[in-house]
Parts: sequence; C-alpha cells; structure tokens
Amino acid sequence: MGAALHQQIEKEWQPLGFYSKKLSPFQRNYSAYDRELLTAYMAVKYFRHMVEGRPFTIFTNHKPLIFAFRQEKDKCSPRQLRHLDYISQFTTDIQHMKGIDNVVADALFRINIRHRTSP
Repeated sequence: MGAALHQQIEKEWQPLGFYSKKLSPFQRNYSAYDRELLTAYMAVKYFRHMVEGRPFTIFTNHKPLIFAFRQEKDKCSPRQLRHLDYISQFTTDIQHMKGIDNVVADALFRINIRHRTSP
C-alpha cells in the first residue's frame, strides 16, 4: 500500500511525506475496496500528526471508496466500520483521481522489496 501527503501552495502540489507498507498475506486477500480503505486508514493514521485539526481531502483511484461515508453502516463489516470511524474523525472528503494522475501513491503501492539471503 502507498500514500503521499501533499500541500497545495500557489496552485502547485508540494510533497510533505510518503508512506508505503507491504500488505500481509492475509491483507492481500482483501477485496479491492477493503485494500483501498485500509490504505486510506493507514495513511491517515501515519500522517495524523500533520493533518489533525486541518481540513484535507483523500484522493483515491478507486471510485467505490468515494461513496464509503454515504453507505448504510449495517452493510459494513466490523473492520470497515472501524476504519471509516477512524478516518471520519479527521475528514469525510474523499475524491476520485485517475490512477494515471496519482502516480506517486501508485508507485509507492507497487514497491516490492525482496530480501536476498546468501547461501
């Protein structure tokens, strides 16, 4: 999973921080929606000290996620509810951004570090 925190200064987006984490084998089996929600949750948690008390928007290339806060809560799994509840403490503004325009977060998501051991 990958995320980037940017601040808009005079119509230009300036990077403030980056977050990347390898999904566990269990997390890799999550649905696309659950993986995207987990990424948003972990990014907000990681950047909490920088976003707390400030308005911000989460941009995602996963369209179903933009409706996350509008869905009926009884249709959410307990994990989804926990993630949505945590995120909603900071923002409910989630907007769609085409993957081609979200290159930094996409690149961070695709990072795969392999450790090689010598014989």
